[in-house]
Formats: sequence, C-alpha cells, structure tokens
Amino acid sequence: MTVFINGLRTEVPNCNTTCWIDDPQKIKQINKSNARQTWVKGIVCHTHKGLQGKLLNGVGPNTTIDETLARYQINTDRQVSWDWTIDKNGDVIWQNDPSKRYSWQAGQVNGHTCGFEMIQEENGDQWESCIKASVLMIDFVTAKLGIQRQIPWNHEKNEPDLRIIKRLLSEHGGGKDVVGIYGHCNATSNRGPGDPNKYLFIALKEAGYLLFDYNKQEDLEFWKTKQRTLLGIREAQIDGVAGPGTCDLLKQKGYLHGMFVSRPIDALIK
Repeated sequence: MTVFINGLRTEVPNCNTTCWIDDPQKIKQINKSNARQTWVKGIVCHTHKGLQGKLLNGVGPNTTIDETLARYQINTDRQVSWDWTIDKNGDVIWQNDPSKRYSWQAGQVNGHTCGFEMIQEENGDQWESCIKASVLMIDFVTAKLGIQRQIPWNHEKNEPDLRIIKRLLSEHGGGKDVVGIYGHCNATSNRGPGDPNKYLFIALKEAGYLLFDYNKQEDLEFWKTKQRTLLGIREAQIDGVAGPGTCDLLKQKGYLHGMFVSRPIDALIK
C-alpha cells in the first residue's frame, strides 16, 4: 500500500496506507484544492469530532468512518478538504499530494500547510493505535517535505500548548514564519482544545520533537542560533525560519533528510 507525495508513489514503512492509486473505486483524490505556491511549512492536526476525551490503550477497531469521511470530502458542497485520514486502528487513507496542491483544512494557513484527521470515539476518546500511527505519518511527512520536527509547548505548565498562536492569525502574518506541527485549535478561536487534543503532542514530545513557545518566538531564536553557529549562514540571511535552505545545509552536515531531530523511520525512507 502506498501514498503519493512529491509526485511519486511511495510506501510508509510499518504503516497500512491506501491512496487513490491503490483503490480508485473506493478512494478518490481530493477535488477541493489549490496549486501549491510555496514550500510546506507545517502540518495541521485535526480530530474529526473536535472533542476532548481519554486516551484508550491498545489497538482500536478497524472502522469504516475513515472511508465515510474520505467520500464525504469528495461529495460535500462544503468548501473543505484535508490530505489524509487515520482510523482508530491506525490505518491511513491518503487523498492528496501535498507537495503539489494544498487542501482547504485550516483557513488562513492552508497555503503553506497540509493537514490530517484523526478518528475519535463519539465522546472524544482517542485510541493509542491512532496516535502511534499519527506520529509515524508525521515522521514520514516531515522527512519527505522538509518540515522541522517541532511543536507548541506550554513550558510553565509543562503540557502541550493548545492556545491560539498569534503568528498563525491573518492579522499577524497567517503563519508565514511558523514551521512545525500544530493543532487546528492553535490557528483559530472557532476550534477548542479537542481539535486535536493533547495526546498526539505528548507522543511527539516523547519522540524527541523540539518544544517551543511560538508566541514568544522561541522557534525563531533557536533557529537563528543554529543558522549562525551550526550552519554558517551569513548574518544578513539569518531569519530563524527553518526553510529549504536550512534543510539543505543540514543535509550537508549529515542530518538525514535535513531533519535536525532524527527518528527511526529516517533510515528506512528512500
């Protein structure tokens, strides 16, 4: 089973994925999207219910909710779409090439992000298997698209930061200088902390992802230092935005796929 990314059909190691090329009768490529005009800076995480709930241990059931949602975003009159969907048991349905086109999943940040939906229980509970698959997919997509592995974190409370990140709002640049993985709730006051809940970010922290207070611009300060001291970028070009140039220099320094934070999947990705 495969995904389609960077114009190529490829496999995600240790993950059960299906895209429109694998099963064209059941899975369709999204039909609500725009041509990508800039590099992909971030991944927006969503839950299909948007509710807070408990984390359920073990492997969840293989449902048809992911297939229903995959059909819904093709057939609905609503102006909405997303790139992939993860079922309770961790199965993935992939419906876009995010390097070529951007989906309509998070308003003002759409043009420089991709996004995915995690399937919850009706009360907002999430299965451990869905969270683990989400981490694996994020590991894969960050490596393939050159998105540095970093997340919003509330250092004062030592917990995921599910509050608004002002830099993501239209009046503050719409996320043009924000690189990383964040929640729908970080980008709009119309969504609460249940979209996507805290469990995925806790798992990403445990995976070694960098933790930043984006409202204090900790990400920009961190990368300004790395651009200056590790990568030798000229002072006039230092901006703290870890984009393709930073990624290429990290590759030259021996960082697989240009990722500052390494993950086990990196050595398995072609």
